[in-house]
Amino acid sequence: MNIHSILASVVTATAFAATTTAEEAVSFETSILPILESKCIKCHATEHTDAAGKVKKPKGGLVMDSAAGLTKGGKNAKDKTLVAGKPDESELYRVTTLPSSDDDAMPPEGKADPLTDAEKELLKKWITEGAKFGEWKGK
Repeated sequence: MNIHSILASVVTATAFAATTTAEEAVSFETSILPILESKCIKCHATEHTDAAGKVKKPKGGLVMDSAAGLTKGGKNAKDKTLVAGKPDESELYRVTTLPSSDDDAMPPEGKADPLTDAEKELLKKWITEGAKFGEWKGK
C-alpha cells in the first residue's frame, strides 16, 4: 500500500466518522410543529371566526401558527418569546418547562397535556440550534 492509498483511507474514514457521529439538526416541521399543533395552537392561532360565528383571538396576542407570529412574540414577552440560540432567555421554553402547578405554566391545566421531557428537550435543542423554521411559513 502506498502513501496515497493510506492517506485516502484516512480521509475517507475521518469523513465517515464525522457524518455518522454528528447529530442531526431538529426539523421544525417534523419535530416542533407537531408539538405546537397538539399543545399550543388551539389557543394561539391567528385570529379567526369559529364554527359558531365567534371571533377567536390568540391568547396573549401570541400567534403560533406562523413563523412570523412566533418571531414577533406575544403582548408580554414580545421579542423574548423566542430568542434564537438562547432557550433560557426564550419565554416559549421557560413557560413550557414550569411545573404544572405554576400559574404561568403552558399549556394551562385542562387545555392540553404538558410537554413531555422529550418534547422539552427537542424544543430546547431547536432553539439552541437557532430556531429555524426551514421552508415553513404557516398561515
